[in-house]
Amino acid sequence: MKKKETLVCYLLNFLSFAGISMVNTQIVPFLKNAGFSVVDRGLLLSGSAFVAVLGQILAGYLCDHIQKIRPVYVISYVLLTLGSILLFLFPEKSFFLYLLAVGLSGGMVRVIMGLNETWMLQIDQNNYGRLRASGALGLAAFSTIAGFLIKPFGYQALLFVYLCIALGVFFLVYRIKDINKQNKKVNGKDIKELIMNKKYMLLVCIFLLIYMIGTADQYVVVDKMLQIGGNNTQVGWKWAVQSFMEVPLFLMAEKILKKWKPEILLKAGIVFYAIKFFLYAFVQKPMYLIFVSSLQLVTLPLIMLSSKFLFQSVTKKELFNTAQMFAMAIFVGGSMFFTPIITSYLSKILGYNMLLYGIAMFTIIPFILSILYTRMQNKC
Repeated sequence: MKKKETLVCYLLNFLSFAGISMVNTQIVPFLKNAGFSVVDRGLLLSGSAFVAVLGQILAGYLCDHIQKIRPVYVISYVLLTLGSILLFLFPEKSFFLYLLAVGLSGGMVRVIMGLNETWMLQIDQNNYGRLRASGALGLAAFSTIAGFLIKPFGYQALLFVYLCIALGVFFLVYRIKDINKQNKKVNGKDIKELIMNKKYMLLVCIFLLIYMIGTADQYVVVDKMLQIGGNNTQVGWKWAVQSFMEVPLFLMAEKILKKWKPEILLKAGIVFYAIKFFLYAFVQKPMYLIFVSSLQLVTLPLIMLSSKFLFQSVTKKELFNTAQMFAMAIFVGGSMFFTPIITSYLSKILGYNMLLYGIAMFTIIPFILSILYTRMQNKC
């Protein structure tokens, strides 16, 4: 890519994730402040999973069918904007309208993140890590800003900042190239072939379980933080620390992938998730939870890098977008659906600490499945 276009890509990633941070990082405190119980919050957050699953499957199919990402990306950001306006601008809503608002704002965040990562990976695979790092910086910076804005100005301030950022995103998105067109368009038979791919589906299962764990970090850990005396600002700090800690490994992505196979990165990420959740359960002060969240340095980046290249290795080139987005629809959308519902009930029975210990133990399952995948690969 030309230097000017590369700079635009960095700016687009930064602003796109900055906008996401203004909405996504404060949803749980917002719903608690609105008076919803932990079970009701679980149901509302699971509603966003429905949007995420359908949105990502449809987005991936459309991108490969029309052989463009830009129009799908713009529509997704428009829907995110509508959901955010409904969520923050109209405080008096019925449960159904809350479900619609959380569904659009939470669900379309996942669709946009998936489109963003798939787009950047196709535009410049060698610099994917650096491009993703710019997104992590945007998330880190504006997560902190979001936490500070609420107390003096209220949640409507988040919407105002988001809308300003969204204008910048719409301006930049038309200044980078779209994906390279393939000779063959995707049809129903291609989707069936994808589903019948045993290695692909095993990877989907592995990452579904891992992302269920990662989703618990967003919901269960935040709930525990609020229960032990944390506030919106500290929730913002947690998101900011996690996002900032992703940057070093994303910047070193090219070197890391040359030195270690994606399968090894996957196993390492799972082990560090186990350590992270054990510590989440052990510590009992909000600032200590924020400190533990710095282990994001070696959890999500390793999982994300391994996922992108593992799925690429078992997928035909012309199915790349569909394969990535379909997989993300299942493991991101599925985790968004199951995790809030399951953990909201278990937290009432077990308490947050025992639940977090249980999640740490749960990592054994995806770790065993990752060993099974490696054996399948070695037999080929």
